[in-house]
Amino acid sequence: MSEADILALTYEDKVTVYRAFKDTLPSGESVFKEGFEGKVIYSDKECALSSQSGGKINQTASTASAPTEYSLFTRPEIDIQPNDHLIISHLGKNIMAVAGRAARLSSHNNIPLKIEKEVV
Repeated sequence: MSEADILALTYEDKVTVYRAFKDTLPSGESVFKEGFEGKVIYSDKECALSSQSGGKINQTASTASAPTEYSLFTRPEIDIQPNDHLIISHLGKNIMAVAGRAARLSSHNNIPLKIEKEVV
């Protein structure tokens, strides 16, 4: 059993990956489909969603926010590219996110995320 196989045993979430693509309509017109209208590249692949920052406070002039940075861990053969749109099933909720540039290792990929929306 490889290190990637051992880590994958800890993955309890699922991810569906959408990628932008250019299509040609029957009329000959070219259209660019992006976001969740893009092409499904992976469906229900095992993954693990993790928060790496825990929410640090950002103070601006009169307001404060505590954004939390998330990472998605996948098997090394799952090729999630920057700006792919993701729907992650995590603890009974669907989370919509956009992928950043992955840190690719022989045992796993670590993909930073920008959370778009959490849907119960």
